[in-house]
Amino acid sequence: WFTGPKVQGTAEQLAAIGRALGRDLTWEELPRAAAQQALAAAWGDPGFAASALDTWERFVTHPEVVTSTVRDLTGVPAHTFADWAAANAAAFR
Repeated sequence: WFTGPKVQGTAEQLAAIGRALGRDLTWEELPRAAAQQALAAAWGDPGFAASALDTWERFVTHPEVVTSTVRDLTGVPAHTFADWAAANAAAFR
């Protein structure tokens, strides 16, 4: 699995996207049922929505570990999430 140079939670990722956009973004918790319903409507697959929520929920208590895979394969360090957010800011506008 490929990771950047440090573990970041969802709130930190949201803040990095906000900085890339030059604005403050806020986090809003949804009850699981509401989130699942919205994702199922957007993706057209209730089972996939439930699986995604299960995965994201697990990341809260078990974040992905940092690996050296990118450096090992490419010889250069992985980009940070902030780098990625800045390079892809237009996708969030």
